[in-house]
Amino acid sequence: MITGIEIKRKIVHLATLVIPIGYLLTSREVVLLFLVPFFLCYLTVDLLRHFHAGLASIFERHFFGRVLREGEKKNLMGSTYFLFSSILTILLFPKSIAMASLLILILSDTAGALVGRWIGRVRVRSKTLEGSAAFLISSLLIVWLHPHLDRFSGTLAALGATLIELLPTGLDDNLTIPLVAGGIMLFGGR
Repeated sequence: MITGIEIKRKIVHLATLVIPIGYLLTSREVVLLFLVPFFLCYLTVDLLRHFHAGLASIFERHFFGRVLREGEKKNLMGSTYFLFSSILTILLFPKSIAMASLLILILSDTAGALVGRWIGRVRVRSKTLEGSAAFLISSLLIVWLHPHLDRFSGTLAALGATLIELLPTGLDDNLTIPLVAGGIMLFGGR
């Protein structure tokens, strides 16, 4: 079942399309010029909310407090991991691979979550088979439609990202998905 909170989370997730779009329209340096200071401020607030009761209260009331998952209340938010992985992805991979990896994280993760909550019936740990299928199909579409990617390594990356999203690694998938997908595309096409 898709809840209002999950829809709000996915709207925020889709709003992050501004990062790959900004990267498409500008350069690595320009995107990082904005992204790194934003991440550092965001990380500071995320850390401070754990140690300052007043800031935690303001955060809870006026910002993302109502959409946090239970695990994010005591740890870093998924969005903090997302911003960090976006920076790493842009730094580590060529532009075409970085963009595809970020699109997989944003679009495929959203598709998987919405399909899994809407029609998911077959449980695989905390995920659903239907959600994972939606994640895989959307990832394949991203890598197959991208004009500057090798389809074979892109297919391997879509499979790898789906597995890393599905399996309980202990790491936030906002961090692992783009790095695994990008790594497979970078080294899989050689």
